[in-house]
Amino acid sequence: MPNDTVSVTPDAYIQCVDTPAASSPETTSPVPIFTAIGLLAALFLIWIGRVILLLVFAAIVVAVVMTAIVDWLKLKWKLSNRVAFTLILSVATIVVALAIWLTGPSIISQFADLQSDLPQAFHQLIARVNDHAWGRWLLAQWSGYSQLSGSISGALTRIGGIVISTASVLAGIVLVAFIGLYLAAEPKLYFSGIQRATPKRCRSTLNACAEAAVTNLRWWVLSQTLSMTAVGTIVALGLWLLGVPLPGTLGVIAAILTFIPNVGPILSVVPAVLLAVAISPTKGLLTILLFLLVHFLEGNIITPFLEWRIVRLPPALTMSAQLLLATIGGPLGLALAAPLTAAALGVFAVLFPNEDPTQPPTPAPSPDSGS
Repeated sequence: MPNDTVSVTPDAYIQCVDTPAASSPETTSPVPIFTAIGLLAALFLIWIGRVILLLVFAAIVVAVVMTAIVDWLKLKWKLSNRVAFTLILSVATIVVALAIWLTGPSIISQFADLQSDLPQAFHQLIARVNDHAWGRWLLAQWSGYSQLSGSISGALTRIGGIVISTASVLAGIVLVAFIGLYLAAEPKLYFSGIQRATPKRCRSTLNACAEAAVTNLRWWVLSQTLSMTAVGTIVALGLWLLGVPLPGTLGVIAAILTFIPNVGPILSVVPAVLLAVAISPTKGLLTILLFLLVHFLEGNIITPFLEWRIVRLPPALTMSAQLLLATIGGPLGLALAAPLTAAALGVFAVLFPNEDPTQPPTPAPSPDSGS
């Protein structure tokens, strides 16, 4: 992960990708065949290890965040890289340990309560609908209602267990954390290996692409962190004022799901609304209005206020990436679609820079210009 910005001229990029190779029209070289076979083999290996590659990218995001803090400490307090990294690691370990010690049992207990309360809230919602003639008619028209009801109830029952006891999720988090720590400790060591595998004429392009991707990721993570904090805090306070059960847990869920643009805010509404409707339809409506207000503030005030330096992801592009990566990598791909898109936009900006609007366009050569 380079720290120095490297500018790349279009001529250098063209030289990197368009270097002609000498060939004879009379002989057929086996190189293209071997290249095609190697490319197909590489794509096959990428497909098999797609989940591992997504975990590695998640670790890169962690490393990017840590190196940003290290760079800030080095600039602010004139610390060495090793001292700054050790300080961050020590403080983070102490904070996490204290958080687990002070709030861990309470959070686990609240998630356990959520596991049992959600199915009850769902059944109470169905019972309330059955109290009305239009509700009974609507459920009667729904031929698959009984089967769907059982499926939803079972899924809601498993939510708490998934959050608390899924070994694969915990193992993935630990793996990402450790790889991220190793990458953040010696970023130049790992990046130098990629540089050595890159032809010399393309290394300036590689450095510029990496610098742009890292910059975009840093600002995107900052924006999401601020948005997650604001959304979680406002949701928890709002649900507490409305008298909805487990406001702290629901606020944490809303904050975590805010990390996933477009899809996360919708998913975060469901458990809060189910618990609120179980109390009264009015509380359910007020809960929906609370979430609408929170995400309106987040999308129209908080994010635009920070947008002067924070990368903006086009919504259509982000949703397309989410659909693609959700199909390829499941929930992990869905969660990492936005940061991957931010990094890709940084690389794209280097490889295909905007033309200077103050310069007149270059006229295309005429067909007979060479005659």
